[in-house]
Amino acid sequence: MSDAFWTGALPAARALEWSSEKELYIEMRDGVRLSTDVHIPKDLDGPFPTVLVRTPYDKDVGEGIVRIRWVDYFLRQGYAVVVQNERGHFFSEGSFDDYLEGAGTDGYDTVEWIVRQDWSNGKVGTIGCSSSAEHQWPMAAGNHPAHAAMIPGASGTAVGDVDGNETRGAFYRGGIPMLSLWMMWYGRLAVTERPVLPRSSTQEERLRLRNFFSMSMRRGFAPDTAEKLKHLPSQDVLRQSGGPRAPFDKYITWTPADERWRDVEHIGAGDRPRVPALHVNTWHDVGVGEMTRLFKYLQELETPDQYLIIGPGPHCLIWQDPPYVMTKADAKELMGGLSAIEIQNMPAPDLARLRFGDLEAGDARYRGVDHGYPKLFLAWFERWLKGADNDTSRMPRVQLYVMNRGWVFDERWPLRGVTPTDYYLVPDPSARLRNEAGMLSSEVPVGESADTYVYNPLDPTPSLGGGCCSFAAAIDQRPVSARRDVLVYSTPPLEEAVSVVGPIEVKLFVSSSARDTDFIVRLVDVYPDGKAINLADDGFRMRYRDGFDRKSLMEDGEIYEISLTNMVTGNRFLPGHRIRIEISSSSFPNYERNLNTGGNNFDETDPVVAENTIHYGLLHPARITLPILPE
Repeated sequence: MSDAFWTGALPAARALEWSSEKELYIEMRDGVRLSTDVHIPKDLDGPFPTVLVRTPYDKDVGEGIVRIRWVDYFLRQGYAVVVQNERGHFFSEGSFDDYLEGAGTDGYDTVEWIVRQDWSNGKVGTIGCSSSAEHQWPMAAGNHPAHAAMIPGASGTAVGDVDGNETRGAFYRGGIPMLSLWMMWYGRLAVTERPVLPRSSTQEERLRLRNFFSMSMRRGFAPDTAEKLKHLPSQDVLRQSGGPRAPFDKYITWTPADERWRDVEHIGAGDRPRVPALHVNTWHDVGVGEMTRLFKYLQELETPDQYLIIGPGPHCLIWQDPPYVMTKADAKELMGGLSAIEIQNMPAPDLARLRFGDLEAGDARYRGVDHGYPKLFLAWFERWLKGADNDTSRMPRVQLYVMNRGWVFDERWPLRGVTPTDYYLVPDPSARLRNEAGMLSSEVPVGESADTYVYNPLDPTPSLGGGCCSFAAAIDQRPVSARRDVLVYSTPPLEEAVSVVGPIEVKLFVSSSARDTDFIVRLVDVYPDGKAINLADDGFRMRYRDGFDRKSLMEDGEIYEISLTNMVTGNRFLPGHRIRIEISSSSFPNYERNLNTGGNNFDETDPVVAENTIHYGLLHPARITLPILPE
């Protein structure tokens, strides 16, 4: 396979001018009109293929990475570019009563509108990261014949019930609501209540308002600290900040099996999208597990032209791989001098020497080449929207950057060469000297052991890193590891490197003095100097051990078996490092606290302190199963 399309310099940008028509209203099938900007090259002969970005974010500021870089980038390469606000956002009409509101039909109808325009060549590609990616999947499920290709980045929160693991688009982990992510997102970016323009507003009026007023959601109403998020009951966390209502207000009161989740347009097991797709993500993204399960599901359906690419870093890091350098002066000229652009246009991370949080990830560029991701995305659209014959048809289906190892390739996910390997929890008398509970061993345990800790919901184990969407997603866990409500199990220092690449399962045997409680597991890479970097985490709410459609409370002294299956990583544990798991009953505020009462939790204010126990040994083989890739 040649590396031609991702090596060397970018294709020479053409010195183009283009016309822009902003604040067009495009009417959907139900009469709702969506605010849309259309950009067309002026000094090239059409018709043109179209790059479409559908987004809930501000087309000028919040979607700055697309507006400043991708719009200009694709226009210079001979594409028309359409940027549209989803229904219920900014000047787009309609309501935002549910996540992914109208994603499937609105995307379909927008493509239908594009291909009717005289500047369109009848081919549309979609691109975007996070929410600008998630809407692509319900749209793709409609399989519009003109939807020729897609590039969804960090799109896991669009994924519903595929591969037998229902997290409702990463709203839950094992039935535990992911609190801080969704408080931030709904509180700042996706509210139900908002000012609405009169139906009679004109394009000229909308342009004047857009140029004069900042249309971005105010940031002050989302609880943005752990102290604010501690408010009880949890159903009122967003309300007590004084902001507008949001879909979170109802979602926090539902269970994972609530029938009303069916109205949310997650892509699910009944869908058969066939649009060629680059599934692009990073290992520390909150939805990487969901995204890989979707890829596996489509792979098992033998869906053609699906590619999985995972690099190192936090949420949407790859979207900070700029296709060209733009100065702050350029940005001000483009955007009318908005001061927010100066913030948006801060220097991008140096992907050749990536450090995020406390993790030094090395060369995070796509295949270690400058402008690798932009060149890949361009080549992808050149193939599917212009009919070019390039190496995207010959590249591996699965391309993974394994931290501390580099790029590895395969044609299947999970990788065909991995060996599932069990590491059991076992006792270790010397572990107490290291403030640990025990150790991890590949030897089958003998005898029986148990470790107990006290979980107090009013003093929850804090989150360090993880979650979404901080750049500092990987943080030294030692301050958390030293707490009395955390159990730590580590291998001895490794004599040889161990590469863990793929989905991970944890099997625990637990008991509690409470009727209901949570268990959180974190996978950690421990360095020779003691630094402990989080790689992935997962949780489980005990009431759901018999299924999300029922509540099964615990009996004091009874031992229960649970499985945690949401963790995914690609990391090489180097010689001298240790593989570690940490077990607690909270990771706050990333996860909602369980108040341990067995009640609704979301409407309660009086918690119960729980004594929680991990059992392990020959009769209770607690373990973590790691997918080991041979060296």
